[in-house]
Amino acid sequence: MKKAACMILALILFLPLQGCRFKDIDLKLFVMAIGLDVSDDHPDKIKVTLKIAIPQGDPKKADEKVQILTQESDTIAEAVREMKSRVDKELDFGHCKAMIFGEKYAKTSLRDSLDWAMRRRDIQMMMYCAVGKPSAKEVLGVQPASERIPVNSLLLALSRDGTESPFIVPIFFYNLHRRFNETGLDPLLPVIEAKSEQEFEISTAYLFNKQKIVYLMNPEETRFYNLLTTKNLLTNFNVNYNGSRYAYNVEHSKASYKIKTPKDGEPYIEYKIKLVAELEENKTESIVSEQFLRDLGAAAEADLNQKIQKALEKVHKSGSDPYGWGLRYAATHWNNRTEFKEWADMSERLKFKVNSKVLVKYTGMIR
Repeated sequence: MKKAACMILALILFLPLQGCRFKDIDLKLFVMAIGLDVSDDHPDKIKVTLKIAIPQGDPKKADEKVQILTQESDTIAEAVREMKSRVDKELDFGHCKAMIFGEKYAKTSLRDSLDWAMRRRDIQMMMYCAVGKPSAKEVLGVQPASERIPVNSLLLALSRDGTESPFIVPIFFYNLHRRFNETGLDPLLPVIEAKSEQEFEISTAYLFNKQKIVYLMNPEETRFYNLLTTKNLLTNFNVNYNGSRYAYNVEHSKASYKIKTPKDGEPYIEYKIKLVAELEENKTESIVSEQFLRDLGAAAEADLNQKIQKALEKVHKSGSDPYGWGLRYAATHWNNRTEFKEWADMSERLKFKVNSKVLVKYTGMIR
């Protein structure tokens, strides 16, 4: 009797439970990238573009099938909801790997889009973020001839898994969101420029304050940012020596800095950079000796010191702090929650010193 009663009770408890609502893969459309722009006709509205990969029956085929949807609405959530009435399958954001902000949209504020993406449970925090020029829709419309999987060309470039360019600054969504909310650390985003229907270029980066764009770093300044924040950056530099131009390839690199606050002088940040390089291009026919390599390294040091110091001064003058100097100061100075105020007062008088050490130890294959 007791056993029967327990079975009846168990059946009653299972009645409110619903079955699994999981949809099969052939009933889904996978959103690979999201583009956000300001509406052309209604500046108060947002234009959302989704680049969708359509699943293929044979995974061995390289036939790429892509669908691009664009919808304008008052909010991102409403635009996505309206797009669902234009397709026959469920939109799945679980494979979304890129969020592109149109240049015009990025000059307003990104906080609404970051808040929307953070609240959705199906959007990964590991997706890459960038600014699209002239618009996010045009960037998502670029399909290089080498692309075999939808959006894969953008992902390979932004992640450095494919090309290893020193001009690309990889920024994950979680890092961007943190930079918008962390005191003493400001956001930056790489700029993807659509050159044609089959070509894009990533060589610059936008700096933000906590609200909008404040400065555009040129390719050289972007490369210096990567050099100062990335260990063993694969890059090269040019240097003029004895009236001729030489190019050296960096094999190993390391950069560090300290914030100095002398009692009898102005505060300054001192960067120390160490490069191990090889001579990659020589426009003269002179014999390369060991003494020549030492002299070339000394010329490269003086050139780097001047250029990097100038780049740091420009970034500091913009009012943005992508390097996290303020956060470093607060982390190393415990002043009962007044360290950020001290940094704000001190930052106006901040100077920079750069000490680089370039060791050109190899002449290439030519001896």
